[in-house]
Amino acid sequence: MKLLSGLAEGQVLQRIGQRGATAHLSGETRATGPVYATIAHAAGPVPGWKKQRVGEAARGRFTATLAGIPSGGPYRLTLVCNPAQHDAVARIRSFYVGDVWLLAGQSNMEGCGRMDGGAARPHPLVRAFSMRREWRQAADPLHLRMESPDSCHNDGAQHTREQAENARRTAQRGVGAGVFFAREMLARSGVPQGLVCIAHGGTSMEQWNPVHKKSGGASQYGSMLLSLRATGQPCAGVLWYQGESDTAAPLAAVYTDRMKKLVAATRRDLHQPDLPWIIVQLARVFGHRSETGWNSVQEQQRLLPAKIRNLATVAAIDLALDDPIHISATAFPRLAARLARAADRLVYANRKEVPPPALRSISPVKVEKITGAGTIDVTFDHVPGGLRAAGEPQGFALLDADGVPQPLIFKTTLHGDTARLHLVPGTRPGEVRLSYGAGHAPVCNLTDGRDFSLPVFGPLAFAPQEALLPFVTRWRKTPVVTAPAAPLAALPCPDVAAWPDATIATWGTDGFVNEHALWQSRAGHGYFAATLTLPEPMKLDVLTGYDGPFRLWLDGKPFYNALDGINPCFPDEGRKTATLAAGLHTLTVAMDLNNGAAWGFFLRFRRRDLTAAQLKSGDYARPGYDV
Repeated sequence: MKLLSGLAEGQVLQRIGQRGATAHLSGETRATGPVYATIAHAAGPVPGWKKQRVGEAARGRFTATLAGIPSGGPYRLTLVCNPAQHDAVARIRSFYVGDVWLLAGQSNMEGCGRMDGGAARPHPLVRAFSMRREWRQAADPLHLRMESPDSCHNDGAQHTREQAENARRTAQRGVGAGVFFAREMLARSGVPQGLVCIAHGGTSMEQWNPVHKKSGGASQYGSMLLSLRATGQPCAGVLWYQGESDTAAPLAAVYTDRMKKLVAATRRDLHQPDLPWIIVQLARVFGHRSETGWNSVQEQQRLLPAKIRNLATVAAIDLALDDPIHISATAFPRLAARLARAADRLVYANRKEVPPPALRSISPVKVEKITGAGTIDVTFDHVPGGLRAAGEPQGFALLDADGVPQPLIFKTTLHGDTARLHLVPGTRPGEVRLSYGAGHAPVCNLTDGRDFSLPVFGPLAFAPQEALLPFVTRWRKTPVVTAPAAPLAALPCPDVAAWPDATIATWGTDGFVNEHALWQSRAGHGYFAATLTLPEPMKLDVLTGYDGPFRLWLDGKPFYNALDGINPCFPDEGRKTATLAAGLHTLTVAMDLNNGAAWGFFLRFRRRDLTAAQLKSGDYARPGYDV
């Protein structure tokens, strides 16, 4: 008898719950009659598997079905047709029953960690289905593209066995997550683990596109199906690490759609409609990069579990690298442990394992009255043990409208499931968006008590859009008025335009009208005037900030008083709303120098009469400033 398909030496069969595994065997034999199977382990025959009738032989062929093989191994299989006839016995010296995982994606799944950095220790119960489609003990490097019979991996120049073994012996790179993951799953499940190796560095979603299925081994997707079908078995789940090749803006824009189609097609073609997927969110990349979609792909990967059922995303943003883009050999055990926890819950339904951390909410900004500093509370679900960091927590950023990080978060503190971001005074939440892991190479170090990293997210708007207008930075101003006509509280509106020695000055774009150099150690008043031209009627918030006694007149009439103003000065700490007609309006400011303690003021506006569509488009009229 010669076994041709259904079970190979060293194979791991996929168990189906408590029913064990099933293998459908076929082969050649000159014998005829019933086929009997004996499955044994080191202690003798497996209960119920001594000379079990499993099939028939006739006309030079035999078929057999081994159903309900219990988890475990190594097992020995003996098939017997008719002992009295020639060629009546076939044997498999060792096989296993446990869980089989598909390893797919790009180079970080293929494994590019340094071999001298700590390859995983092989285990006799962890097996690999190589790219040659042969079962062997799993050991790094797992993926050897040149040994594959499929042209998509090596342009048809397949290595001989001798060449492949030499490549394994001499590889300097090749540590990946696979063996570490399988050892973790073995420890959790107690059953043998199999790894089907089909990852290929540098491949894009287009190369994994299911529409190329008919190309067979000339496409990544076709090669994947050929490998899975060669095992004759279902699999427990898919481990997927890919996306680096899809971060150019046009490719990033369709990443979610392509992932939906890939997962759906895989489940359909493998006849496993609920096949679990555990994917890795892109980590970091160093160097000058032209791709603009790196954070977009990361954000889409974060959101995939809400769009594709039975899928979990694991973050890797905090892991060390062995080169500018590849996870370090020393970091793969951490990534493998995260993947194993996710698989334990998703595949084994272990509800003691909670999902990976997930963003729950971003609070409104809370402003501290004394300092003007603001705080944002960023709260996460699924962080057993609370948030933690080695050293100062890092990774959060506030980005402007162009996606550029701004130096607005001066401290991050951790409070259980919440990261509290402490903001520079005057931060306007409507002008920025929040991100964790912004850019290509951020420093991120927050994890939960299980060592799950927080996911990269954003940039996300966390405050309503607002029509915040520029600061008024050009004013006509007086010298220090050492003998004011009246105390500030009783002062009539000064006529700055008629003032002797009045000058015109412009201050910086930060908006602070800073007169400290002129006012320090002096007493008296300072007066300022500007004009506001409205192309249409407007409802405006007049936003002020000051560090001394302050008054504002609008069109010569008292509008805003803050006679108790003191240091420090923060933008927008004062607010009053005005409805103004189209045309020219005058602004007049007076400040008491407070014996040199006052430095200056801020003044700007916010439109309050716009529709949501206008706010979103930015297509609305703005006032003009002049003196």
